[in-house]
Amino acid sequence: MEEFLKNNKGLKILTDTGWSAFAGLSIKPKKELVSISTKTTHLKCTPDHNIFGIDCLPIPAKDYVVSEWMQTEFGIDQIKSMEKSPAEIVFDIVEVEKNNRFYANGILVANCKFISFDETLINPFVLNTLSGVEPVETQGSVRWYVKPTKGNIYIVSLDPSIGTGGDPSAIQVFEANTNKQVAEWCHNKTTIENQVKLLKEITTYLVGITEQSTDVYWSVENNTIGEATLVTIRAIGEENIPGVFLSETVKPGQTRKFRKGFTTTNTSKLTACAKLKSLIENKKMKIYSRKLVSELKVFVSVENTYRAKPGETDDLVTALITTVRMMETLKGYIPSLADIRETSDEDSMPLPFLMSCSPSKMY
Repeated sequence: MEEFLKNNKGLKILTDTGWSAFAGLSIKPKKELVSISTKTTHLKCTPDHNIFGIDCLPIPAKDYVVSEWMQTEFGIDQIKSMEKSPAEIVFDIVEVEKNNRFYANGILVANCKFISFDETLINPFVLNTLSGVEPVETQGSVRWYVKPTKGNIYIVSLDPSIGTGGDPSAIQVFEANTNKQVAEWCHNKTTIENQVKLLKEITTYLVGITEQSTDVYWSVENNTIGEATLVTIRAIGEENIPGVFLSETVKPGQTRKFRKGFTTTNTSKLTACAKLKSLIENKKMKIYSRKLVSELKVFVSVENTYRAKPGETDDLVTALITTVRMMETLKGYIPSLADIRETSDEDSMPLPFLMSCSPSKMY
């Protein structure tokens, strides 16, 4: 796992425009290196690390050849030798002030740039490996990433919205026995009634494939707008929506009024977030949606909770959090389901930065 050491001491590094502040140091696992020697200095770096050439343009180290010129602390310098070097742990200076470049052992190189300065729920180095794929098919506005098959157990979660153009409503569909994303839907102008009708269409489709109503479980987040969703479900008739309406377990001594579905409190949200973090970082959950990946990249720590950065949305993530809670509840009825393991405090501590870079070895 990659690590990031924040520069808390105000250290500076030499650049072509003088001494500059930087955010910290990135430490990465062992990588094969290329060893470059000029007339005046020497550098080991990863083949993809950018080095500035004679025209001050960044060029990957692997694209240089002997006799070409590089920018150094003492002016342009000619390459005398280039050799492959054994794998070593690599380091890189991160987010150098002003121009994102610095002198590594006297040679001018590019450095890491932040994609986000915020504390994301998911380890940023893991987020950087997630990309998503195109759906295998669409049914209306529902994107299907995996074709449902008989023998699997499916979870369908709805995060409702008022449907007037503000916050979107969202639906997530997952295989409970594999933690694999199957489908999703998201829209901000669908009425609550039509949200529930779409939920019904999805569960009807899944029950038709599984041939067992007990292989499909559905639920809703019942906070605020969720109360109107429950009214709509009662009007349609819960018995008319195929599958099993799953609700959170009432704990002994619980005094609040019980409503069907899942009520989100800050405590339940943080607990589910920790489980979601563990599943994704330990590769126990497969996500296919590019939009969901995008939302996870802006799902950050804010005032002792997690939510989207200002101006961004997190409705697909919120529906996913309900999915995780449904999975955990369902384990009480179906112990054979894939385990959602508890995380330690160390596991649940997210790293604060997301970077995209090629690291260099510096001496």
